[in-house]
Amino acid sequence: MPDDFPVNSYEFRFFGAEQNSYFFTTRQEIIYQIKFVPSAYLFIDYVEGHVNAFEMVIAVADKPGDRIPSDPLTEHTIKAIFYNFFRSLEHVIVYICDSSDGREKARFRKFTSWYYRNLKPDDLFKMDADLPDGDRDTILSGILSTRHPHFSQFVELFKNLSEAEK
Repeated sequence: MPDDFPVNSYEFRFFGAEQNSYFFTTRQEIIYQIKFVPSAYLFIDYVEGHVNAFEMVIAVADKPGDRIPSDPLTEHTIKAIFYNFFRSLEHVIVYICDSSDGREKARFRKFTSWYYRNLKPDDLFKMDADLPDGDRDTILSGILSTRHPHFSQFVELFKNLSEAEK
């Protein structure tokens, strides 16, 4: 784990590879995998030039029981991992709420709460879009630096996505 992160988080390891994977284990022996999957293809038709876009995936890789107990260190660890990966001002993070079990709105509320409570530095900007997808909605958030070279294009893109189905 990098030296410049708070001690109120779990130790994490960057394993890299194609999906930029990080792993950490909680006191309850729950193993999380945080991935930043290259996703430039999402913007190829909307932004000129290559975009360093990554889908952020928060996944439970292994757990000993059925339930995942609340653990504030998990939130702090994900924050530390986010900052570790987001050091480049040219990265764009896309968080797509998993809708496979119908709990996408709860995931969106949790992610948004976490972002505004713990993450929001002055130079990061969060945008949201709710896209109808059959009988469900796909809810996604985009996070990028206000100093990103294509900042205004991304803001316009998310605005258009949000208004497309209204």
